[in-house]
Amino acid sequence: MKILQNLNILYVEDEEAIIDKYTYFLEESCKEVFIARDGEEAYKMYKENKIHLIIMDLLIPKMSGIVLARKIREDNDTIPMIALTAHSDREILLDIVELNFSSYLIKPVLRSDLINALEKVSQKVDGGRSVPLPCDCAWDTKSKTLFHNDESVFLTKRESKLFELLVEKAGTPCSDDEIFFYVWGDEFDKVITNSSIRTLVKNLRKKIPTELIKNQYGVGYKISF
Repeated sequence: MKILQNLNILYVEDEEAIIDKYTYFLEESCKEVFIARDGEEAYKMYKENKIHLIIMDLLIPKMSGIVLARKIREDNDTIPMIALTAHSDREILLDIVELNFSSYLIKPVLRSDLINALEKVSQKVDGGRSVPLPCDCAWDTKSKTLFHNDESVFLTKRESKLFELLVEKAGTPCSDDEIFFYVWGDEFDKVITNSSIRTLVKNLRKKIPTELIKNQYGVGYKISF
C-alpha cells in the first residue's frame, strides 16, 4: 500500500478501545492520521486539513456518520470514504450506496478486512487523475500539471516530461539514460550530455520544494515518497 504513505486519513471513531487498536497500524501505513471522536469534530478536521481518505463509524455522537457524509459530499463528491457499522439493515445500506462510500465493513472489524478495504481504496486513489505527493504537492496525470499548495506550477515541456517520469517511477531512482530517452527521445538530432540533464533537474528544483527530488548518488534521481 505504498500510495497510502502519501495520504492523510481522517479516522472517525468514538470508542477508545477501537481507536487504540487501529491507530498504530494507520499511523504506520499513512502520511498522517487525524482522529475525531464525534461528527462535529470530524467535519471541522475535514475542513481545516487536506484529507485524502476518510474512515468513519456511522454511529458517532453529535452528528451521525450519515449526516457527516452528506455534508462532506456537498463539498467533495469524490473523496473516498469507508463506513464502519454495527448494522447491515436495508436503510443504512441504501444510504451507503447513495453517498458513494468506497466500502463498508461490519463491526467488529477484523484488521485483515480493514487492510483489504484500504488496499482497494488506495488503488482507486492511485488510479485517479491526481497523485498526492510529499511537500504539499500533487500531480494531475490527465493535464500533466504539478500543483503545490493547490496552486499550479508552470513547467516547461521538458520539465513536465521529467517530473512525469519521476512520478511514474514512484520513488525508484531514474538513471541519466532513462531521463534522456524519456525527455529527449524524439529529438535524435540533439547532442545531450549529462550536464544537460543536471541543468534540467536544477531548473525544475527551483520551482518546487527543494527536498521533493532526491539525488541518489551514482544511481539517479527520484521523488522522495
